[in-house]
Amino acid sequence: MKKFIIAITSLILLSSCKQTANKSVSGKAEIKKDSAKVEDGAKTAQSDSNLLEQFSKNKNEVVLQLKSLPNREAANALYEKYFEANGTLLQEIATKESGVLDKFYNEDEADKKAVKLLGKRLSKHELEFSEIGEGYVEIDPLHDFYYKIFKDYVTNDYKDYLYLKSEENKSLYSADAGLVISFKDLGDRIISWENFMPKYPNSKLIPSVKEQYKNYQMDYLVGQDNTPTAERSSDEKYIYPENIQEFNRFLKKYPKSPTVPLINLFLENFKSETIFDILSTEQSKL
Repeated sequence: MKKFIIAITSLILLSSCKQTANKSVSGKAEIKKDSAKVEDGAKTAQSDSNLLEQFSKNKNEVVLQLKSLPNREAANALYEKYFEANGTLLQEIATKESGVLDKFYNEDEADKKAVKLLGKRLSKHELEFSEIGEGYVEIDPLHDFYYKIFKDYVTNDYKDYLYLKSEENKSLYSADAGLVISFKDLGDRIISWENFMPKYPNSKLIPSVKEQYKNYQMDYLVGQDNTPTAERSSDEKYIYPENIQEFNRFLKKYPKSPTVPLINLFLENFKSETIFDILSTEQSKL
């Protein structure tokens, strides 16, 4: 009988020990699992920081490289290459930070805090948020980022180009299918590029400048979907008074501008269903 009791007691103790051992193993597994989560989170944060650090590292390397280039044409080529590479890197950064960017307009305190913290991180690397409308936010360099880096090394056409772009980048141009800047400011942008093109007719920048210039002209004349220059949806079609006033200002101030014939053409044909084609045909002659 005593042997039987001892046997039972041994079985109970053995079972208890196994349960304790199982709990210990299970607890270690949970701790390991939680540690893995923390480690993964740290890797993600580190990855984000690495991309931002890479952005600044690339900039510093370009600054050093500029000082040893043989001529200004080489600096032009370096700008082109650097600008393209930055575009790719900024897309990667935006992808990594998409979780925060998607919550940019949220009113939740935690989301607002996350956006604020990201903004501080970006500012350390000369980057900022760029609100492009319809709830979308991008990450871009400061408005004069490229001008400050390259202005003392590139040729005059590139220097003037970068300056004009830095001025334009001070404010958002268009969002939600409508202009953000005024039509007057847009008219002045047109003049800036009209002065640039004859000054540097052989510049490698001319093709891209001319394309942007024509887009500016069309937006100035016709407007965008949510900021049109004329009412064309009703039976009584007319140009808005504020746009008439702006056209008159432009015609008076810049009578020799190549845009003047386009303004007159628009004033005469704005009611036409083919006004875009009419203007595009005339633009092709510029």
